[in-house]
Amino acid sequence: MTESESEVGRLLAAARDTIQEVPFFWVITGTGSGDANARVVNAQGGGEHEAFWVRWFLTPRTGRKAKEIAQSHRATLAYQHDSRNAYVTLIGPAELIDDRAEVSQRFRGSQFDDPEGRVAASLIAVRVVAERIEMHVRGVTAEPWGRGRTTLERDPSGRWRLLPVIYDAALPPVNSQSPNSD
Repeated sequence: MTESESEVGRLLAAARDTIQEVPFFWVITGTGSGDANARVVNAQGGGEHEAFWVRWFLTPRTGRKAKEIAQSHRATLAYQHDSRNAYVTLIGPAELIDDRAEVSQRFRGSQFDDPEGRVAASLIAVRVVAERIEMHVRGVTAEPWGRGRTTLERDPSGRWRLLPVIYDAALPPVNSQSPNSD
């Protein structure tokens, strides 16, 4: 194993640990007009024989989230673990899965489950396959904390590679005076 493969493995392990410990995550979708919407959902794992980097969640089938995913076919999932000073963002294609078995498998036993099954009937499953991971995990990713991005990307063969860290200091300064400010 090369040093680069070892580093990628270490980063993937830290990302996996963070995701597994977070009960809720943010789903961010684009609106098509340049805006983004973010909402919190319950964390869901993949199927028994599915890769870890395939993540699932449930959403109302007629809701804004489902409509935005149907238009863009993409989603960003953001996990934050406060006590470990860690966050992981997964970015990739998103697919709406209108399959009652998939919904039931993830919803059955939820605190929102109702005996008549009305809530489950209103939901659709969403499957997201991570193509890119951006992360900060204190003690694992490059310092200074919060100043650079540690990014992993998956190549067409499914292997992860570490991208060079981009430090915010390399960007030109932002003018603090907005052109519309008084």
